[in-house]
Amino acid sequence: MNVLVAGGAGYIGSVMTETLLERGDAVTVYDNLSHGYRDAVHPDARWVEGDVGDRAKLERVLADHQIEAVIHMAAFIEVGESVREPHKYFDNNTLQAVGLLEAMHGTGVRRLVLSSTAAVYAPSPAPLSETSPVAPASPYGLSKLFLERLLAWY
Repeated sequence: MNVLVAGGAGYIGSVMTETLLERGDAVTVYDNLSHGYRDAVHPDARWVEGDVGDRAKLERVLADHQIEAVIHMAAFIEVGESVREPHKYFDNNTLQAVGLLEAMHGTGVRRLVLSSTAAVYAPSPAPLSETSPVAPASPYGLSKLFLERLLAWY
């Protein structure tokens, strides 16, 4: 399968890329290096530097590499920073991700794995499940929940 890993130059994205390559998938890593490292990208992966909000560039990449599925890991993740700079999180984690969704829609790519977060749920001493109450306690969690809700419409 041809897979695009958005945010693939980060720690978890680089591990995901390696795992996909080991199972025989062709991987294109797409990252703007704002929090990732070019050296973290596996040498067998195709590399494209870019922002997830750049719909036109993403459409070219999705089409040129015949991408069949996207794993979206390109998000800011610092809860404390999200409280100090909420605009940064809503812009990157929600609004910019719409560019990725639009590019996927425009090129017919229908498979998406979203790396979300437990921060979308209400704080709880009990183990969380997908049926736990949703009530983010930070802009980070809310930015991810907004994206999850947008996906339902796509």
